[in-house]
Amino acid sequence: MPAAGWIPQSDDHGGLPTQASSYLTPAVSTMSDLVVVVGAGGGVGRSTTADLLAGRLCAAGPLALVDDAPGLFSLRRTLTRGPDGLAALPGHRGSYHVLAPYEPLDRVDTLDIVASADPSWATLVVDSYDSVLHLLHTERWCQLLTEPGVRVLLVAPSATGPLQQAVTAARALRQAGVAPEDLVAAVVDLAGGRLPRPVRARMLLLDGEVGAITRIPHLPAVRATGRLDAGHGGRDAQRAADALVHHLALETAA
Repeated sequence: MPAAGWIPQSDDHGGLPTQASSYLTPAVSTMSDLVVVVGAGGGVGRSTTADLLAGRLCAAGPLALVDDAPGLFSLRRTLTRGPDGLAALPGHRGSYHVLAPYEPLDRVDTLDIVASADPSWATLVVDSYDSVLHLLHTERWCQLLTEPGVRVLLVAPSATGPLQQAVTAARALRQAGVAPEDLVAAVVDLAGGRLPRPVRARMLLLDGEVGAITRIPHLPAVRATGRLDAGHGGRDAQRAADALVHHLALETAA
């Protein structure tokens, strides 16, 4: 993908503008694979899950991870970037690029990025800050999420309340038109080991609303950095990444 013209140019303060200069209809079909990582609330493990997926898939070809609004202390804001505004991070037998705003109050217009993305990118992974219900009430986001072939990865921690929120979010996505095979849930283990009965009951409900569930290991270091460094998490993280690729039907890309 050519660097020029893909992302909005920096503003006078050195950060990405909160809005792109024009709005375009999402051109989803120009990319091989588009995965939107969403959560029913904040602090649910989206960054861990998005990095696991991006790090696993980058060996197959050019991949960009777009974080439209990283957390206040996320290191994604401070990554060293090239002239095109993209930072490169090592992944599994390859590397992937990250696009995120510089300043805490800035946001990236993800929809315009998707619309203008060059088809030479094999995969685009979007780490969306906004909740599912907020996105579904935005016409252009709803159009994107329900586009055939766009994968939606719903992330929730292994706790009763957040899992119930994830069930509600999954039902809303299905009612909006997201196909079952395009909707996968990732449940981040908070403690590891056997899950309490109420948590397992909520996971059973969630399993009935999505195409598949993948359990993601809890990686406390990610909470401090806002991203998963290459090689961290060990075999459990690698197995979870493999499961995500399989359940999202991305084996041909991997």
